[in-house]
Amino acid sequence: MNILIFCVFIITQAIQFGLSIPKKELRCFGDAIGQNILVVGQVSCESQDYSFKIYLPSKKHDNVLHYSHSQNVTKFSFTTNYTQQNYQFCIHNLATKELYFNYSHAIGTEANDFTLLAQKEDLKPIEVQLKKLGNIAESVENDYKSLDEKQQFRLEYVDKISYKIVIFSVITLGLMVSTNLFQYNKMKRFFKQKKLI
Repeated sequence: MNILIFCVFIITQAIQFGLSIPKKELRCFGDAIGQNILVVGQVSCESQDYSFKIYLPSKKHDNVLHYSHSQNVTKFSFTTNYTQQNYQFCIHNLATKELYFNYSHAIGTEANDFTLLAQKEDLKPIEVQLKKLGNIAESVENDYKSLDEKQQFRLEYVDKISYKIVIFSVITLGLMVSTNLFQYNKMKRFFKQKKLI
């Protein structure tokens, strides 16, 4: 089971696809990326009549990380600063005809260029693979820490909500008991006045 999870983790580190966008349309997609993770990618098209933007929808100001237009190939690279944010990648077709785009991006270990490291440190292929595995292990550890932080936040939130529910339940129970006592006393007096008791 752990091997399957590890394989899925490795597979999802890079995204590549082709996309046709009708004339004058905007297409956006998002990716939830953790903190301090390198993202490298590119968008290519046969025409220069498009714009490409990367932004954080959760931020109100200074949310655009990358913007480019009028290029056949747009390359981008950035390191994430925020914990598990949804980064939006938008392609806007500015042409008067449908265009086909090729999009790809790599995240984390897949984004690192190990060829320069191998040349610089004179590493053998197996040593390069060990470096990659070390980076993957570090990435998994960082993701685990991020998940643990989220779980702690959610547990605190659940504790606050459960406390509020308990208080509300106690207040409701108190109101019900006081209403029943009031009704019991009123009915008792009524029946005494009518001399039924």
